Amino acid sequence: MAASLFPVICAIVVVLWFALRTTRKQAGLPYPPGPKRLPVVGNAFNIDFKEPYLTYTEWGKIYGDLVYSRIFGQDFLIVNSENTARLLADQRSSIYSDRPHSPIYRLFGIHHMTPGLQYGTEWKTQRKLLHLSLRNDVVDRYRDVHLRSAHRLLENIQRDGKNFYEHFDLYTGALALEFTYGRRIEGKDDPIISLANRLADVMSKGITGERIGLLRALPMLKYVPLWFPGATFQHEAQQCRDLVAAFSELPFAVAKKQAETSGLQPSFVSDILTHGEEESAAKVTATGVYLAAAESSSATLKILILAMILNPGVQDEVHAELDAVLGKAVTPTFEDRERLPYLQAVLYEVMRWHPAFPLGVPHFTTTSDVFEGYYIPKGTVVIFNTWGMSNCEYSDPERFDPTRHLDVDGKLKPEAKQNSSKYFGFGRRACPGRFFADDALWAAAAVIMSAFRFEQAKDPLGNDIEVVPVFRPGVISHPAPFQCSIVDRFTGS
Repeated sequence: MAASLFPVICAIVVVLWFALRTTRKQAGLPYPPGPKRLPVVGNAFNIDFKEPYLTYTEWGKIYGDLVYSRIFGQDFLIVNSENTARLLADQRSSIYSDRPHSPIYRLFGIHHMTPGLQYGTEWKTQRKLLHLSLRNDVVDRYRDVHLRSAHRLLENIQRDGKNFYEHFDLYTGALALEFTYGRRIEGKDDPIISLANRLADVMSKGITGERIGLLRALPMLKYVPLWFPGATFQHEAQQCRDLVAAFSELPFAVAKKQAETSGLQPSFVSDILTHGEEESAAKVTATGVYLAAAESSSATLKILILAMILNPGVQDEVHAELDAVLGKAVTPTFEDRERLPYLQAVLYEVMRWHPAFPLGVPHFTTTSDVFEGYYIPKGTVVIFNTWGMSNCEYSDPERFDPTRHLDVDGKLKPEAKQNSSKYFGFGRRACPGRFFADDALWAAAAVIMSAFRFEQAKDPLGNDIEVVPVFRPGVISHPAPFQCSIVDRFTGS
């Protein structure tokens, strides 16, 4: 008899637990507006989990800049306005600078990496380490590295244009590896690059905002055994833990040995070793730096090529500017950057048209807050919907138009750079490597756009193969592979 009552008792406990979680609202103050919630599951069935930013953007059109939702007892706040995001993340940073305290971070073995670290002493230590090498006034020392890597990218595309996705991954991975560990590589078969690519892939697919919230709301899910039906995330988590452990140790050990013997070129690790910082913090910080730098920049370059194929007139304008300013067949350098405003506007428009991080990285409230008369509970997952922000700025957001960022004289608008900063996050959790990433993106785009024209591929009958933009789900939004014809601008081959 007692055994038969056990499932009923468990069900009652779960329902009461959810009831307690859903009645925490401060008396007299409403939550921000949002979709109607079902008992227990909340809005779990209202969201397209493959492309949640589309759901959140539609909610924004209905409910406004702030949208409140709940999934299995976990509070979510979706912020659809850049101005509101800055008011919360910048002016109330003590409340909105944390990361969700979800078991998923420890489950996947990344709980000590800077991007997912909770706001506190350890995060501040790692942020200080990052400041050594990523300040705006020191990243210029890596510009020769950027250009050398961009020229290697050009050579790889000339040799094998069909695998341009692979070349972009190698470019950003090799660049991030050289910056982080002072290790120069020449090919895709480098074991550290291979290891990093596998880790980045597992993290991108396995750690989503919805999973973060779900495991926070239902922490018992972390105990689901590997053999249990539907426990895919447990297999992903185990694989991720193993890869994180390997990647944290191997490249750092190689860099340290090189520093002790033949010397290490300027890099994040060399800065850390020079300043005598603690190695345990340095290892996990370096791992987080590498992964963030490599993955997001590669995605943005793929989006750039997709946009050029879909908008050949824009590509013509880029080539016209390059030829007029530099002369034909002249490769740009950073000294030419300010003289190429249209190229820069194209890169800003790439980030606007399809942000690589459409929902950024979730924030988390450390205490309850009241904003514009709305109650925002402590422990709310805050999602800054950069996709929605970029799509609500203009009446025709689907149109790729770099002139949005130029004035009537064809110069960059004074606010253009600041307007694009939202794609690197908000407040104290803004991406510390944004200046380095900005240079990496420009160097690659300038070099390959000066040399190539990207066109639709042809089928065996000579007809254009249509390119349809399709994006893979994940924290970082990569365009699905597409066929492309890459033509040398000056030889036609």
